[in-house]
Amino acid sequence: MKIWILPTLLLLYTVSTNAQDNFQLARPLLQYPSVFFTNEVAVEMAFAEPNTQIRYTLDGQEPTENAPLYTQPVRITKGFTTVKARVFSKVYKPSDVIEATFIKDGLPIESLENTAPNQKYKGTGAMTLIDNKGGSTNLSSKTWLGFQKDTVEIVMHLHKKEKVKNVLVNLLRDYGSWIFLPKKIEVYAFKNDAFQLVDNKAFKQDNKVSGAACVPIVFALKSGIKTDQLKIQLHLVKQIPDWHAGKGNKSWIFIDEVKAY
Repeated sequence: MKIWILPTLLLLYTVSTNAQDNFQLARPLLQYPSVFFTNEVAVEMAFAEPNTQIRYTLDGQEPTENAPLYTQPVRITKGFTTVKARVFSKVYKPSDVIEATFIKDGLPIESLENTAPNQKYKGTGAMTLIDNKGGSTNLSSKTWLGFQKDTVEIVMHLHKKEKVKNVLVNLLRDYGSWIFLPKKIEVYAFKNDAFQLVDNKAFKQDNKVSGAACVPIVFALKSGIKTDQLKIQLHLVKQIPDWHAGKGNKSWIFIDEVKAY
């Protein structure tokens, strides 16, 4: 019996080591008040497992073991900064990457008009779309306006005539809750006493993505357009695709912020 003790211990050690090698760490937690900010936003990162490190990047690259080590809240001051973070350990496999894109405030918006949202998802009122609050994938958050109409229209009245180079719409995609990106978005600028189409984008509904995600859509207006009014029209997916459990039904659109730059 004794001659089997050492081989048995070696076998158990090997199995234990292999099990550790195959175990993947969970993603870290990112904590912040909103992905939208005026001057700066502080991003905190947390992970409870001992003997682990959180590494992060701000340049869009995937974090490696050589990326900056998280030791204190990361302060973001530049607009459209994507924070990516990952947990590393000498024992377990690195976690998947968690990321969030932080968006700086744009030109002052004096007032806003929009299609009436569904009463269940009406946010905090008329100013929900320009209050610099949002970025949560929780569809019941008061930062979202939810619509189930063929076309959603938003008109932004700027404080004064400005040269607008970019327009942003932040959307929620959550197929599990029947929330899709629009079929098409059109952007209009008020010029010569009428709204004129200045850009548009069409979207395909990708059945390969999963989970809920915030999707910032940016429109780059060629050479900039001088205006004091912008109109955004979002055209809903009228019939959910056949690959989805809700096929044939009308989809939802969720919006939490619009901006002009």
